[in-house]
Amino acid sequence: MSTYTSPPPAPAERVPDISVIIAVYNAMPYLTECLESVAGQSLGLERIEVIAVDDGSTDGSGAELDRWAARHPQFRVVHQPNSGGPSVPRNRALDLARGRYVYVVDADDYIGPETLERLLRMADMQGSDVVLGKLVGLGRAVSDKAHRHAEQVDLYTSEVYRALHSAKLIRRQILERDRIRYPEDLWFGEDQLFVTAAFLAAGRISVVGDYDCYYLRRREDGQNITSRGRTAHETVEHIERVMRMVAERVTDPVGRRRMLGRHFRALLSKALRPAAWARRDYPEFAAEVYRRGRALCEAYWTPDMTGELTQIDAIRMYCFLGGAVEAFEQLAVYDPAKNPPEQLSEGGRLYRLFPYFRDPAVGLPDELYDVTDTVRAHHHLQAMAWKDGLVRLTGHAYLESAAPDGVTAGELLLRERATGRELSVPAAARPTPELAQEGAQRGVDLTRAGFRADLDLSRVDGGGPLQPGVWDAFLTVRAATGLERTVRLGRAHGPELDKTARRSRVLARDEAAGTELAVSPFFTAKFDNLSFEVVRRFAPPGE
Repeated sequence: MSTYTSPPPAPAERVPDISVIIAVYNAMPYLTECLESVAGQSLGLERIEVIAVDDGSTDGSGAELDRWAARHPQFRVVHQPNSGGPSVPRNRALDLARGRYVYVVDADDYIGPETLERLLRMADMQGSDVVLGKLVGLGRAVSDKAHRHAEQVDLYTSEVYRALHSAKLIRRQILERDRIRYPEDLWFGEDQLFVTAAFLAAGRISVVGDYDCYYLRRREDGQNITSRGRTAHETVEHIERVMRMVAERVTDPVGRRRMLGRHFRALLSKALRPAAWARRDYPEFAAEVYRRGRALCEAYWTPDMTGELTQIDAIRMYCFLGGAVEAFEQLAVYDPAKNPPEQLSEGGRLYRLFPYFRDPAVGLPDELYDVTDTVRAHHHLQAMAWKDGLVRLTGHAYLESAAPDGVTAGELLLRERATGRELSVPAAARPTPELAQEGAQRGVDLTRAGFRADLDLSRVDGGGPLQPGVWDAFLTVRAATGLERTVRLGRAHGPELDKTARRSRVLARDEAAGTELAVSPFFTAKFDNLSFEVVRRFAPPGE
């Protein structure tokens, strides 16, 4: 193999903070913008080394790299015959890297001027092994959830595992310690294996989410490598390998469920659904993808992973697992964004009517279509006052539903924190003309969305007083059709509501024992919700 490597840089007094890795193949004119963004970093070129590997370009990219290397001693260029994908050139650059951290940039993307400075500052302040930087999609979708700013995140419970693109600052020591490299026999999905291995090796992961760090481009000429056609093997192989890695290394049940769930989402969107679309014209392609997809489900799928899928994907997966191929293929081409499903409110539940709802020929369970727990309940506690020995709570509440159900009176629940025992008090409906305009905008009748609940805490428990303990207040919000949600009460409240008053009221006295039951309302420190604390205490003398 004939290759050329530019002369190594002169010996430096210090190790570079960051080695920027760029694999290049026919990336003009985007390459120039990429190199300008790296050279213009606020961190300063003296703290960076750039290792660019020209993978047999034929469009002048190699000459452009040489021009930059001649101008900047921090740029090192390697020329080699085309390898067919980014893994080989990236690995060659990693083998040459000297920096404390590495940062991979695709040759047709670019980075913000403060990116490396901000990522390095986070890494050094937090001792991070991996730092994600906020991505900006240029004609491509990116995950906002994965890039919420955080000094430290947990791989298993946060959303960072949604982002498996290579653009992350990674401590080079962990790559060398675990000999983490890109799989050179893959050109599609190779970054998922590399980044997953880095995540699993990291002691601490951080996110710079308050700055636009990396601009991820969909090329206008359609020459992104991921735009190539793929064989069935190329479509599924990287998913098989990364699932195997997760299954072998992750024993935490939450981490295993969430990480494998992320790849089942990819299996559906990147493999099974495309196979369904192509089955008529490419039956052998579809058959192999289906076969290997079923093998992955048999090896790794568990029912609790359903919650990691969108609702329509959960229905698709149920059909695929159950062998309902025709239904799966119809659902694979169905686009909810273009054909939004109607909703059905029935028996206190709300269903989203995706295809095959209650179709006897397919027999899918109603639970797959149930969205009751996603319906948002708006609630507002306007006032709380003692009146004639009762606690009067007033406010308004309603369900945000696509159907103009109207609102009926619900009930207030007192739930004992220690045992979960509940006591209910009816909540009467009251007029709320002030919400008429808001209801008109939402398509819901809110003219009687108000509630009033009078709590006689001395008689609420089967005619007796509320017993000692902490009792949390909940409100059941009910629509006219019977749809209902139970919500914690108090966080949303009127400005005139006094949250600081904890004056106790006596509920009952035990003359023989000389004690009394006393109740104090309070708002919780963390979430500002309403609770009642009941204690048994000695009665003050003379009372």
